[in-house]
Amino acid sequence: MHLFLTGEIQVGKSTVITKTLSRLRVNSGGLKTYFGSDRSLPNKLLYMCAAAEPYAFKEENAVVRFSAGQPPEVLTAKFNTYGAMLIRSARSRSQLILMDECGSLERDAFVFQREIINTLDGNIPVLGVIKLASTGWTEQIRNHPKVKLITVTKKNRSALPGFLARQLAAETGTTKFLSDLNHAADDDN
Repeated sequence: MHLFLTGEIQVGKSTVITKTLSRLRVNSGGLKTYFGSDRSLPNKLLYMCAAAEPYAFKEENAVVRFSAGQPPEVLTAKFNTYGAMLIRSARSRSQLILMDECGSLERDAFVFQREIINTLDGNIPVLGVIKLASTGWTEQIRNHPKVKLITVTKKNRSALPGFLARQLAAETGTTKFLSDLNHAADDDN
């Protein structure tokens, strides 16, 4: 089973993933997308890097340019090369694959989309984030028979990391994961 989180913007989906991973003792791969400190500005970049790597705020990690008064400039070739490579690599090396996050920006990145669907067809568990608003290609993720959608809310977000860690520990065959008690203080933040 693959678990995809969805919910309102800035509700804490990526934070839930980070807290879930801190509980698991598994080799994870995949990708994460993120903004820099300029997130609230009209001119900014969206970056991508390997899930296990620290955030990199370099031009070569940029996948979308946002400019005031302009539609986003999606660097589709980077999704189709770098993003697809991160997903392929995770399938060959990981017990858990991260996809944070999938949305409308990748609508023309057909190679990237194919790698994601191929991964969902497989047996390595996926923990991902999908935009709340339904868009063309992401319907393939939402409707995939191996995908379970979980809506993150302010009310349930502190309980989700423990729940997800237990689910994913069972899916990965991992019996070792850190107890909820070790992270109780983290969840209160």
